[in-house]
Amino acid sequence: MISKAELEFQKRMEKFIPPKENWTPIDKALFTQKTYFEDYQKSLDLTFNAIKYSFNHHFENNSLYRRLCEVNNVTPDTITSKEDFNKLPLLPDSFFKDYPEGKGFLKWLDNVYTGTTPMPTFRTEIPDHDNVIEEFNKKGVSIMFTSGTSGRFSFIPRDNGSWNRLKYNAMRSVVELMDYNPNDTVVLLIPDPRLTNLTIASLFGIAYDLYNSENIHVALEDMKITTQYLRMQRAETIGIKEKIKAKAMSKLSPIVLKRSDNKIISLLENLEKEGKRANIAGPPFWLNRIMGRMIKEDRKVKLPDSQVLTGGGWKAEEDKRTPEETFREKVENVLGIPQDRFHDVYAMSECSSVFLSCEGHYKHVPPTIIPLVLDENLNSIGYDKFGRFAFIDPIPESYPGFIITGDKVKLMERCPACNRKGPVLDIEVSRLPGVEGRGCAAVMADLMEQEE
Repeated sequence: MISKAELEFQKRMEKFIPPKENWTPIDKALFTQKTYFEDYQKSLDLTFNAIKYSFNHHFENNSLYRRLCEVNNVTPDTITSKEDFNKLPLLPDSFFKDYPEGKGFLKWLDNVYTGTTPMPTFRTEIPDHDNVIEEFNKKGVSIMFTSGTSGRFSFIPRDNGSWNRLKYNAMRSVVELMDYNPNDTVVLLIPDPRLTNLTIASLFGIAYDLYNSENIHVALEDMKITTQYLRMQRAETIGIKEKIKAKAMSKLSPIVLKRSDNKIISLLENLEKEGKRANIAGPPFWLNRIMGRMIKEDRKVKLPDSQVLTGGGWKAEEDKRTPEETFREKVENVLGIPQDRFHDVYAMSECSSVFLSCEGHYKHVPPTIIPLVLDENLNSIGYDKFGRFAFIDPIPESYPGFIITGDKVKLMERCPACNRKGPVLDIEVSRLPGVEGRGCAAVMADLMEQEE
């Protein structure tokens, strides 16, 4: 029997699902099965067909990826079964931050985009990143970007269809792995996701599709986060005007954050008084700062029916990172939320899904994504060994979703903590040192020069 939550989810998802007569193999893999982690194998079988379809699409319509395939002697005729998927050429995630500045940026985007790029008309010959993002939004293409804490942003172009599929894919995991109630209060520890293309905000902003908007509270309202804003925050200014703005920001930021944190703390205290439950979602460093303020001011709450969802890592506050187990204990002590109601999500700008943890804290891989763990020579090493994470993602049509990351993970064939089907990632995910310039990254740089 279908639960009320599942019925509500299906109702909310109707706008993301295209008419069945227009389904591609990708849509069949996403929308055919009613559950991911109960019907895992059935969904996985459909994903194999979606991968073949996706590979053919990018091979035929993305000249840059086709060149990479030719270098590796791979064609659609090479990929005849799922055993051949290990032959698929993988793009390094660093490729999406390896773009030229100035005039070359638009050319780079055009090469990354699969198919005919819906290139906007710009007022200036060399538009800045934010102008490019804004104009592409009007054309139905979201240029999502990362926070760029390493000094470079990553830019990922998604057409409307690819973005809707990502939303559905992520929300499917939320409904199956968390205690979903569409009437819950939601506390988002992020800037307003409706005002930015910042990936982490956009992903947490999926809450607006899952929950009633009047019950959603955003920590930083009416704040538009742009690439310029993030640059100035890191003191990477261009010209005297930005220097003046950056200086003002450095003085205002602590005041703005303190006001925001106090607002959230008061909200949590009111939720406790009213006996309501909430989903508190955001990056761990943000929640850690709020809890630190609560401890300092001797303010604790008891929210035993609420949930926490963290994601996005510790970013610029990496020095404050604590093991997840320690962080869960802190959440339980300060917010009164049991550890089995703490969830963490591993997500990447380049991937069309999220790996959300269950009540046992292992991150479940949805059947729409094929995970890989590679050794130093980029050979697959299977389960129960730490290595470099890669994945085959057939969902995006606007760029090839066959990606090798710089993250260190361990993949397990089944979850040690719950009965849901499919592989999981171990609790802790970390960054591998010194992987950016290795192997395929250098090949991609050479191919991009040839394209230009």
